[in-house]
Amino acid sequence: MASNDEANDYLKRLSKNVASLADAAHVAFLKEGCTSYVKTIYIGYDLDGEMVGALYGHGDHIEVALALPEDAEGSMLIDASHLTWRSLPVAAVARRSEHIGQLKELIAQACKRVRTRQHDVMRDPQFFVRAKRQRRPV
Repeated sequence: MASNDEANDYLKRLSKNVASLADAAHVAFLKEGCTSYVKTIYIGYDLDGEMVGALYGHGDHIEVALALPEDAEGSMLIDASHLTWRSLPVAAVARRSEHIGQLKELIAQACKRVRTRQHDVMRDPQFFVRAKRQRRPV
Protein backbone atom coordinates (compact mmCIF):
# COMPACT_ATOMS: atom_id res chain seq x y z
CA MET A 1 0.00 0.00 0.00
CA ALA A 2 1.29 3.45 -0.83
CA SER A 3 1.73 5.79 2.04
CA ASN A 4 -0.47 8.85 2.03
CA ASP A 5 2.73 10.87 1.70
CA GLU A 6 3.63 9.14 -1.58
CA ALA A 7 0.15 9.64 -3.05
CA ASN A 8 0.00 13.23 -1.77
CA ASP A 9 3.40 13.96 -3.29
CA TYR A 10 2.21 12.61 -6.64
CA LEU A 11 -1.00 14.65 -6.45
CA LYS A 12 0.87 17.84 -5.45
CA ARG A 13 2.95 17.68 -8.63
CA LEU A 14 -0.20 18.07 -10.74
CA SER A 15 -1.78 21.36 -11.75
CA LYS A 16 -4.57 22.60 -9.46
CA ASN A 17 -7.45 21.48 -11.73
CA VAL A 18 -5.87 18.13 -12.52
CA ALA A 19 -4.95 17.53 -8.87
CA SER A 20 -8.58 17.91 -7.77
CA LEU A 21 -9.69 15.37 -10.40
CA ALA A 22 -6.90 12.97 -9.46
CA ASP A 23 -7.67 13.36 -5.75
CA ALA A 24 -11.35 12.51 -6.35
CA ALA A 25 -10.38 9.40 -8.32
CA HIS A 26 -7.80 8.39 -5.69
CA VAL A 27 -10.37 8.69 -2.89
CA ALA A 28 -12.91 6.69 -4.95
CA PHE A 29 -10.44 3.81 -5.32
CA LEU A 30 -9.60 3.87 -1.61
CA LYS A 31 -13.32 3.89 -0.64
CA GLU A 32 -13.73 0.75 -2.76
CA GLY A 33 -11.11 -0.93 -0.57
CA CYS A 34 -8.22 -0.75 -3.03
CA THR A 35 -4.61 -0.59 -2.01
CA SER A 36 -2.46 1.87 -3.88
CA TYR A 37 1.16 2.20 -4.84
CA VAL A 38 2.97 5.07 -6.47
CA LYS A 39 5.29 4.75 -9.46
CA THR A 40 7.02 7.66 -11.15
CA ILE A 41 4.24 8.42 -13.64
CA TYR A 42 1.12 6.87 -12.09
CA ILE A 43 -0.68 5.63 -9.02
CA GLY A 44 -1.70 1.97 -9.28
CA TYR A 45 -4.64 0.36 -7.48
CA ASP A 46 -5.42 -3.26 -6.72
CA LEU A 47 -7.77 -5.50 -4.77
CA ASP A 48 -6.24 -8.61 -3.22
CA GLY A 49 -3.27 -8.36 -5.58
CA GLU A 50 -5.43 -8.00 -8.70
CA MET A 51 -4.95 -4.80 -10.72
CA VAL A 52 -8.06 -2.56 -10.82
CA GLY A 53 -6.76 0.73 -12.16
CA ALA A 54 -3.90 3.10 -12.85
CA LEU A 55 -4.19 6.88 -12.58
CA TYR A 56 -2.04 9.11 -14.77
CA GLY A 57 -1.93 12.88 -14.35
CA HIS A 58 -1.44 14.93 -17.53
CA GLY A 59 -1.17 18.67 -18.14
CA ASP A 60 -4.91 19.30 -18.47
CA HIS A 61 -6.59 15.98 -17.62
CA ILE A 62 -6.30 12.65 -15.88
CA GLU A 63 -6.36 9.28 -17.55
CA VAL A 64 -7.51 6.32 -15.47
CA ALA A 65 -6.95 2.84 -16.92
CA LEU A 66 -9.64 0.47 -15.63
CA ALA A 67 -10.48 -3.22 -15.31
CA LEU A 68 -13.54 -3.00 -17.54
CA PRO A 69 -14.54 -5.12 -20.56
CA GLU A 70 -12.60 -4.52 -23.76
CA ASP A 71 -15.81 -3.44 -25.47
CA ALA A 72 -16.92 -1.05 -22.71
CA GLU A 73 -18.42 2.13 -24.10
CA GLY A 74 -18.96 5.56 -22.64
CA SER A 75 -18.34 9.20 -23.40
CA MET A 76 -15.24 9.26 -21.17
CA LEU A 77 -13.75 5.93 -22.28
CA ILE A 78 -10.90 5.41 -24.73
CA ASP A 79 -8.87 2.39 -25.79
CA ALA A 80 -5.94 2.04 -23.36
CA SER A 81 -3.67 -0.24 -25.38
CA HIS A 82 -1.06 2.56 -25.45
CA LEU A 83 -0.60 2.05 -21.70
CA THR A 84 0.18 -1.68 -22.19
CA TRP A 85 -1.65 -2.97 -19.13
CA ARG A 86 -2.61 -6.55 -19.90
CA SER A 87 -5.77 -6.44 -17.78
CA LEU A 88 -6.77 -2.76 -18.14
CA PRO A 89 -8.13 -2.40 -21.69
CA VAL A 90 -9.87 0.96 -21.43
CA ALA A 91 -9.21 4.29 -19.77
CA ALA A 92 -11.46 7.10 -18.62
CA VAL A 93 -10.33 10.61 -19.49
CA ALA A 94 -11.52 13.34 -17.11
CA ARG A 95 -10.97 17.02 -17.86
CA ARG A 96 -13.54 18.84 -15.71
CA SER A 97 -15.14 18.47 -12.31
CA GLU A 98 -18.38 17.49 -14.08
CA HIS A 99 -16.67 14.21 -15.02
CA ILE A 100 -16.08 13.11 -11.42
CA GLY A 101 -19.50 11.50 -10.88
CA GLN A 102 -19.21 9.34 -13.99
CA LEU A 103 -15.57 8.53 -13.18
CA LYS A 104 -16.56 7.31 -9.70
CA GLU A 105 -19.19 5.02 -11.27
CA LEU A 106 -16.61 3.57 -13.67
CA ILE A 107 -14.17 2.98 -10.81
CA ALA A 108 -16.92 1.22 -8.82
CA GLN A 109 -17.74 -0.98 -11.84
CA ALA A 110 -14.08 -1.95 -12.29
CA CYS A 111 -13.73 -2.77 -8.60
CA LYS A 112 -16.91 -4.87 -8.66
CA ARG A 113 -15.61 -6.83 -11.69
CA VAL A 114 -12.35 -7.62 -9.91
CA ARG A 115 -13.94 -8.24 -6.51
CA THR A 116 -16.46 -10.73 -7.96
CA ARG A 117 -13.88 -12.35 -10.26
CA GLN A 118 -15.87 -11.34 -13.36
CA HIS A 119 -12.94 -9.49 -14.90
CA ASP A 120 -11.23 -11.85 -17.34
CA VAL A 121 -9.27 -9.57 -19.69
CA MET A 122 -5.65 -10.66 -20.07
CA ARG A 123 -4.15 -9.41 -23.31
CA ASP A 124 -1.14 -11.28 -24.66
CA PRO A 125 2.08 -9.51 -25.68
CA GLN A 126 1.26 -9.86 -29.38
CA PHE A 127 -1.86 -7.74 -28.86
CA PHE A 128 0.35 -4.76 -27.96
CA VAL A 129 2.68 -5.32 -30.91
CA ARG A 130 -0.34 -5.25 -33.27
CA ALA A 131 -1.88 -2.25 -31.49
CA LYS A 132 1.36 -0.26 -31.74
CA ARG A 133 1.59 -0.97 -35.47
CA GLN A 134 -2.00 0.20 -35.97
CA ARG A 135 -1.34 3.46 -34.09
CA ARG A 136 1.67 4.35 -36.27
CA PRO A 137 0.91 6.63 -39.20
CA VAL A 138 1.80 5.04 -42.52
